[in-house]
Amino acid sequence: MTKLVLEITPDKREPFVVVRVVAGPAIAASCANIIVEYANQTEVRRRQVDSVTEIALKTAQTKQQMTIDFGGPLPAGVLILPEQTTAILQPVPQLVEDGTGTLATHARIWHRDYPPQRLNSLVSALFAHNTHLTHLEYTFAGLPELKSVPESLFFPLIYTVSFVGVFAQSGLESVNRQLFAANLQAEDFSQAFLRCRNLEHVPEELFSGTAQARSFNGTFAESGLVDIPPRLFAGVRRRSSFVGTFARTPVRVVPPGLMRGLEPSNVDGMFEPEQGLDHDPIKIKAGPEFPQDFFDDTRMACGVPTCRL
Repeated sequence: MTKLVLEITPDKREPFVVVRVVAGPAIAASCANIIVEYANQTEVRRRQVDSVTEIALKTAQTKQQMTIDFGGPLPAGVLILPEQTTAILQPVPQLVEDGTGTLATHARIWHRDYPPQRLNSLVSALFAHNTHLTHLEYTFAGLPELKSVPESLFFPLIYTVSFVGVFAQSGLESVNRQLFAANLQAEDFSQAFLRCRNLEHVPEELFSGTAQARSFNGTFAESGLVDIPPRLFAGVRRRSSFVGTFARTPVRVVPPGLMRGLEPSNVDGMFEPEQGLDHDPIKIKAGPEFPQDFFDDTRMACGVPTCRL
């Protein structure tokens, strides 16, 4: 499979559907040509080293598929997808580094600075051809229309260690309890759901299979989370870091047992409130209600849970 298959939903205000490929100082031979097919239109281009390659096709009247084909693997992080992209319909071709053609370690399907703002659907086998990936840093960040993802989305990624910012500032409204069940090597979930303002609840089993996880810095910061399952972190590594994990969220009550047996290394700002109160320098009064066992279980940790020092 060498084609990236998209769903294009037309917008009458946009007469053209435009694919762009950013320039690079070096382009591997396997990534030098691009073929785009859409609504009975086909464009074949050779990529430019010193300028953006742009392919504009007339917008169809109805929803259509588009294929983007480099004739082999897909160079990571070079595509600026059409603004009208609403879904990825088939597994992503094997991702490679643009300059060398070697297997990519980071899951950059499109250019990080230009996420497809209207994307709202992903095929469940999206990574079937990319089991080698080790980093999903900010892969689906900045997608306001992405409200849910398939339960098995990350199942093939048994070597992935980092999910840093994977859904940051996305429109997620819910996550499945099995989402990270196959990612046994995962270590870092920092900012994974940062500013997911529509995400109000998460399942207790979300991290139950990630025994190597050690960093939850800012994982749910500025999200819409209103409550926390008491055993959310029960299966993660001891001495993990929880700096700003739930900072500036609507959480008002910390459940008993949340940190039981974890011996966290750092809880600085873990529950930093969005606003403080008068005569409350470390924001204890403005923070959520804590059970006594939270302080017992974190007494050896660095930091103050309601204030970043």
